Amino acid sequence: MGLPNQFNDIIQRHLNVFAAWMPIVNKYSLGDYGVFSDGVFSKLGNITEDFQVGFKEGTGSEASIDFTSDGGTVTKAGANAGATAGPGEIKASVQIEFKNGKSFLVKSPTITVATIENVSEVSKKLIATGKWDGQWKVVHQVYNALDAVIVSTIEAGTKLDFTGDATAIGQMKLGSAGVNIDTNKTLGLKINGKNGVIGLGLFRIKSNIFGGKKVEILADDLKLGEEKPFIKLDAGDPIKDDV
Repeated sequence: MGLPNQFNDIIQRHLNVFAAWMPIVNKYSLGDYGVFSDGVFSKLGNITEDFQVGFKEGTGSEASIDFTSDGGTVTKAGANAGATAGPGEIKASVQIEFKNGKSFLVKSPTITVATIENVSEVSKKLIATGKWDGQWKVVHQVYNALDAVIVSTIEAGTKLDFTGDATAIGQMKLGSAGVNIDTNKTLGLKINGKNGVIGLGLFRIKSNIFGGKKVEILADDLKLGEEKPFIKLDAGDPIKDDV
């Protein structure tokens, strides 16, 4: 399994949405549409710019993620007595060692959620354009991670050494500003101390067997690149083609 799919499994399991790849450093927004390519959601454009379809923005409940792969253990933690980076600024350190290769550390204490509130109305407008492709998926939720740290290892025995602000280290907020990371081996992915998009909620407009269309969101057990299963977004009447 490739790195994007490994990361996607973690995000699906903990946040019930799809991973934004690459995490944090991408530029996904509400209303983006696209397809899955090589296991990754690939943006083709935005419905507002390309189809002049606007939407009502809202906010969802905040979330967080604190994931360490099996075999990851904290082997050392605490303040470095007498070590200061400035007047009154006490440093601390923590080391996490991964017994297994291809492991992940994914942490963000706060994840904010932006949403499209009127998905059904947006879907009707997209159908009315006469240009909408049913294979396209639309971003209706954007999960933005704050103070994120995302690390993937390659080899077994990889050690991550975090040093910096004692308060952040003590609370295991390893993506906080002022916390640095060092390692003894090459990493597959290393993102530390940044804010950005970590997950995407997607929907599509699917044709019914007996005519008409309905809005569906991708189920949280759908693997990247697959076309099934889907779950219906609401219990309302199917969207008709002539709307």
